[in-house]
Amino acid sequence: MQRPLENKVAIITGANQGFGFEIAKKYLGAGSSLMICARDGRLLEQAKTELRRLVSANQDICALTADISRQDDVKAVVEATLKSFGRVDILVNNAGVYGPKGTIEEVDWQEWMQAIEINLYGSILMCRAVLPHFKAQGRGKIVQLSGGGATNPLP
Repeated sequence: MQRPLENKVAIITGANQGFGFEIAKKYLGAGSSLMICARDGRLLEQAKTELRRLVSANQDICALTADISRQDDVKAVVEATLKSFGRVDILVNNAGVYGPKGTIEEVDWQEWMQAIEINLYGSILMCRAVLPHFKAQGRGKIVQLSGGGATNPLP
């Protein structure tokens, strides 16, 4: 079986459910070790337990509860990854929220701002945190995901 990510380490944000969880399963199948993170610690631990069943020799999985819209949490994720694995090769920016729906004058402004902080700033903060390590290694990959709302806006 071909394992193109053998001996690679990936950080996957928003990996406690949905698409991020499925990406984590595929990355494990491809041979990668993982640091998964998400805001809901309970769901994250459940995801880690289920994903651990897919770990084989020379792989491991770690999980850290984190809100990627917060710079301190982002720093903690990258530092924990480096401490656990000694490197980071891939960043999968998957975390995101729908945000409020409705007319701009009626939706909750704090929910709107939180959506921007998670969906935009979270991705930027994660990139900023891994880029120095990628540059020092001379390589690294960033996979940036966006939801359908980015290409087909919802009301």
